[in-house]
Amino acid sequence: MTVLREKPDAVPAGISSGLNDVNLTDVCNHSYGTICAPVDKETGRRVVQNRIILKKNTPLPCEASQMFYTMSKGQTEVEVTITQGEDTAPEYVNKIATHKFELPPDRPAKCPIKVTYSYDVNQRMHCRFQDLESDRVLEVKFSLDKNGEMSQSDIRQKTEKLEHLKVE
Repeated sequence: MTVLREKPDAVPAGISSGLNDVNLTDVCNHSYGTICAPVDKETGRRVVQNRIILKKNTPLPCEASQMFYTMSKGQTEVEVTITQGEDTAPEYVNKIATHKFELPPDRPAKCPIKVTYSYDVNQRMHCRFQDLESDRVLEVKFSLDKNGEMSQSDIRQKTEKLEHLKVE
């Protein structure tokens, strides 16, 4: 809106003059995705990349899903990483959360995992990772601040939870 930059005092005047067709919409202020390693069609090699699931400027509330697949026969876990940023290179995005998603043993490669991200108007992000064959689900929920980053209370809670874990 160039009116705001050039004549900021024109906004109240426009409102008082009956400007009634203005519609404000909350949107995702960042893109959110996950790290994956698809096979490059040209080289036949796996390439680690950030795959965007929720695109920046998507109106809230929103939800989007994508399918991913296990990489190897007998794979018993998947490391899931929730990212923030528009780049496809993992080194150029923020990693918001990383979790281990345990899978049943003795399965073939390429088992489907459905990843669904939803973002509500209260700045709550809900990430769901579902193994479609076993119906196992990993859910990650957290709040985002007005800048689209994890709130300090969520960071504190996750830190406290990690401090109580025992490694054997």
